[in-house]
Amino acid sequence: MIKRIEKFFVTGLSAAVVNLLLMVLFVEVFHFKTYILKNIANVLAIFLSIIYNFILSRLLTWSEIPKKHGKFLLMQFVSFGLANMITMALRVVVFAWLEKVGINYLLNVTIGIMLAAALSFILYDKLVFNEKMDAE
Repeated sequence: MIKRIEKFFVTGLSAAVVNLLLMVLFVEVFHFKTYILKNIANVLAIFLSIIYNFILSRLLTWSEIPKKHGKFLLMQFVSFGLANMITMALRVVVFAWLEKVGINYLLNVTIGIMLAAALSFILYDKLVFNEKMDAE
């Protein structure tokens, strides 16, 4: 389990780097400089980093789980996306609450990331890359 958590950390950290690099690419190279284009860039960067994270999670973090393809792969990706939506909602709620009680915004974001990462690991392990579900 510790090895999987280490792989999860490396995968998540690399996905965060991909997200940031994609934002720089869209804004600085492709000139997504207006308010609307920056928001579109953000959505694209999030979506592409989620795809990247899913692939790496499947191949590296949960590498011992048998791989199925076709409809099962699509359902696994949808489950991964739903898990990410849940953790994003958690981060929004936690941020608003901690902001209201006066926590520094950088510490606030860090706390949200740590809580979301812990929840993501549980959701991925139990719902997305569950060996029993893969065996069916």
